[in-house]
Amino acid sequence: MKRIILLGLFLATPALGHARLVSSDPAPNAKVKSPGQIKLHFSESLEPAFSSADLADGAGKTVPVSKSVGSDTITLLPLTLKPGAYKVTWHSVGQDTHRLTGSFGFTVVP
Repeated sequence: MKRIILLGLFLATPALGHARLVSSDPAPNAKVKSPGQIKLHFSESLEPAFSSADLADGAGKTVPVSKSVGSDTITLLPLTLKPGAYKVTWHSVGQDTHRLTGSFGFTVVP
């Protein structure tokens, strides 16, 4: 009987995960024409005040972009990107308040 109660308590406890990156457009290592937006999708709702992303060119210079944080997405709106390598660096905080960071690159082709 004690095992059943403990199992019930375990199953009733909400599983708190971290807001991890599950996909992006463009995808990591993609070769694309200049994207009108860069969209990052996360595994759970984000805390907008503590979640963001930045874009840098192949030389590491920050590229100015407009940014918005939605429920479970971060969107970057760059102006026309010249051909070359780019790196997106992101940080996310979900409802569990744990911060995750990461980055990925993609290439703009003519």
